[in-house]
Amino acid sequence: MARIITRAGLGVLGLLIAVAVIANISTAAAKFFGLGVAIVGLFIFFGLIEHFFPAIKREKRRRKGVVTDVIWFFVDPTVSKGVTTAAIVVVVLIIASIAGVHLDKDSINTFARRDTLISSQPALLQGVEVFVALDLIAYWSHRMFHRRALLWRYHSVHHSSTEVDWLSSVRVHPLNEAGTRVVQAIPLVLLGYNPTVIAGFVPLLTLYAIYLHANVPWSYGPLRYVIASPVFHRWHHTTELEGIDKDFAGMFPWMDAIFGTLYLPKDRQPMTFGILNEAVPDTFWGQLTYPFRRRPAAEEAIKAA
Repeated sequence: MARIITRAGLGVLGLLIAVAVIANISTAAAKFFGLGVAIVGLFIFFGLIEHFFPAIKREKRRRKGVVTDVIWFFVDPTVSKGVTTAAIVVVVLIIASIAGVHLDKDSINTFARRDTLISSQPALLQGVEVFVALDLIAYWSHRMFHRRALLWRYHSVHHSSTEVDWLSSVRVHPLNEAGTRVVQAIPLVLLGYNPTVIAGFVPLLTLYAIYLHANVPWSYGPLRYVIASPVFHRWHHTTELEGIDKDFAGMFPWMDAIFGTLYLPKDRQPMTFGILNEAVPDTFWGQLTYPFRRRPAAEEAIKAA
């Protein structure tokens, strides 16, 4: 049975990679019709695998917060993407200005695609380096979102789901998304990596993040410490004390092992999720405005510690 589950998990992993490649080739705009088709397809796909391979069997077909998460599904690739793009553009313009680059489109593109020792590498080698670098930067930014009270205000929205599944993955505050993408993209562009190579990983990372939240018990067996699995990331969302503030990596669990934040027991699954001692609103508008609400000083001190 364990072998069947492991093979099924690896099969889904391969399928997701293939879909991400196709999505990358077809640069369709994130429009509502396309998103509507996508969410229906995802509901069917993940509905089937979560039904036949559930990590936690549910008594109810419809979980709490589905409507809120459906709204987030449409907000993320539209509003959040716009905020993220604007933030990256602003930072690039500031850096280009400091570097003495003329602030016009052609000059900015030339600056971003300038010849460097790194950009002269084959695209495949750049891709491998970017893949690892993106996750390394994401690991530390993710860790900071947990350890700093101000950043946690935004990231807590993502952790507010008490039933974690594929759809709960999209519950991400726009400023959380923008902050993460800026600190990922800017250093790599400054180092000279091809922006096209960097952007090429976006569909894969987005789709894989959805899959990591799925309510399935897959951990990839012998590859459990090499590639992030749903079990690995679901432990990150647990309210069980031993798993809190663990498993920050998005793709490579060995980074957590290196930096002392890995928690991935072989004999059990996480059973409870959400946030301890904090009540994030259930509605979309409540979650969107939650980071800006005033909080008791004692609460801020606890998280800062």
